[in-house]
Order: sequence, then structure tokens, then C-alpha cells
Amino acid sequence: MKKYIPLLLALPFFAGCLKDEPFKLEYNGFEPQAIQDDWQLSTPEAENMDRDLLEQAYKLVYSDTRYTRARSLLVFRNGKLVAEAYPNDPDDIDAIDNIQSATKSITSILTGIAIHEQLIDSTVEKLYDIYPEDFDTDLEKRSITIDDALTMRTGLKYDNGTHTLELYQNEGNSVQYILSLDRIYPSGTVMNYNDGAPHLISRVIEKKAGMSESEYAKTHLFDPLNIKDWKWEAAKDGTTFGAFSLFLKPRDFGKLGQLLLQQGQWQGEILVDPAYLARATSTLVSAHQGGQPYGYYFWILPAMGGYYASGHGGQFLLVVPDKDLVVVYTAWPYTSGEFFDRGFELMTLIGEACK
Repeated sequence: MKKYIPLLLALPFFAGCLKDEPFKLEYNGFEPQAIQDDWQLSTPEAENMDRDLLEQAYKLVYSDTRYTRARSLLVFRNGKLVAEAYPNDPDDIDAIDNIQSATKSITSILTGIAIHEQLIDSTVEKLYDIYPEDFDTDLEKRSITIDDALTMRTGLKYDNGTHTLELYQNEGNSVQYILSLDRIYPSGTVMNYNDGAPHLISRVIEKKAGMSESEYAKTHLFDPLNIKDWKWEAAKDGTTFGAFSLFLKPRDFGKLGQLLLQQGQWQGEILVDPAYLARATSTLVSAHQGGQPYGYYFWILPAMGGYYASGHGGQFLLVVPDKDLVVVYTAWPYTSGEFFDRGFELMTLIGEACK
């Protein structure tokens, strides 16, 4: 198994690597590899896709001057793996790596599973009614609902640049730490994208299921999807980080996209509440900065008729229901203030390849 360098320590290392000599392999096409897993392989022609447009996308990913963080690009159509490549190392096909903030979308899926399992009655349930012992004396905070946390509208002054490292290092109750932060907006009003809100949802799942979010994921999500190799880090008090630090293989990341495409069904069984997923992947709020439409930990793409999970460094899971399309892009797991190159150029090319 690979050794993992702590994210903050890895920044200088990876930044230096990206400025040195060429590090990508020579482009050799995108034919999927035949390995022992659950995916059926196909070709662009069989799935009515334009090979030339896919070729353009993959050559971009192999460029040493474009998409410099790229580690994998996989395209699934009609439930089949059509294209796949690992521009740095073929062994990345078996590597479990950090999907960063795309983890938030998995927390959303697990919330939908808990609703389907009738552990959660409604997203309007108040967090205070679930774990009152973790709240401080600010009575206004007690109005925060599951819906508020899922739409990043808790009203708490959580800043990722300051508080995520503190959350990671916190020796005590991680949820109490988040809830102790100042309240700057009334709950349910302003969308403030942050890592604190999904951690509050992780505690909801923990309380409702009687096990950690990662344990719940194993039993109710990963095992049914035959996802065997994964890792999910937790705070020092044992609560799974709901916002980050889930490690997956690229093909398994694609399974989660296929589950979403199939409206929560897998091999004839409903895993995720379909009504919840329909809401989670629709526009519910607009981001406080930039105004981008957002659902329950999913970013919405009206122009493509789809939605996506996104994480620092360029982790990306795109789902376009009308095209029966899922795209996975993973990248070196270090954070950056900019998006991975012109990511939507890549996704648009792949979307246009669907005839």
C-alpha cells in the first residue's frame, strides 16, 4: 500500500515537482484495461461517442503544459467504461487517493441512505434535537437544521483557511469545536461553503446509525457497490471527517457516479432515497461567492444538464443524466487556490462527444 504524505507537508514537494522536468508518460490512447472488477468495457463507437473529441480530451490530459495535476481520466457511458488513462503512472489504476472535498458529496449520498433506511425522518430536523450535548449556550444556534448544514447555511463563522487545520488538530470534541464558533448569520439564510457543515452531518449519521460515518459507509454503500479498497480519516474524537479525506480508486469513484445516475439503485436494489437524490442534485442555493448553483453538497451545471462533486487539486466526478454519462478526473492531492486548469473545457469536450 502507498504511504501518504500529510497534505500540508506535501505542498512544497508537489509544487516543486510540477516545475521540474516533464513527468507525464507518452500518450498511448485511452482503451480501458481489462482487470478483475465489476465494470463492463466498451468502445466510443459502441456507445455512440465521437472518438476524435475524446482523443482531444485525453491529449490535453497528457500534455505537460495543461492539466499538470492530472492522475486519471475515466469516461463511463450507458453504464460501461469507454475510456480510461493514467498519464503519470499506470499503477494509479489501483491507487487509493484522497478525493478531497468531493468527500462532501459522499456524505450527502450517505444522508440519502439514512433517509431510505428511516434513520432520518426529515432534513428539517434540528441538530440540537440529535446531539444537544454538543451545543453551547447560544440559543439561536439550536435552530440549525440538517437542511441548513447540507446547503452550507449554518450561519457559523467557519473559514476553511483557519478552522479546517484546527479541526484536524483538535484534541477534544470536534463537533463542539465547530458549534463553538461565532454565529454571523441567521441559520438558513446565507450559503457559506466550508468544511464544518459536513462534519456536523457526519455526527448526525453517527448518532442516528450508532456507528461512525465511515462504518456506515462500509455497510450501506461500499460493500453493496463492491468497493473494497478505501480509507476515510476521522477527527481525534473518532468522528469521520464529513468534508474531506476519503481515499478511493478512480474506478470506484466512478461507481458512485453510476449509482447517482441510476437514481440510487444498484443491481435492482434501492440504496439511496430517490426523492432525496433528486433534491440533492438540484439547485437549492447559490454560492455566497460567485453565485454558482448548489444542492446538497453537489455543484449544479445547468448548461450541461448535470452536476458534479469537486475537490481541491482537481478531483472531479461529473454526472450528466440526459447523456447517461459519468466522468472521473483525479489529480495530485495537494490544495491550490485555482481550479484544475480549465476544467470545464475538458468536461465540455467529453460531453460534446456524446451523440
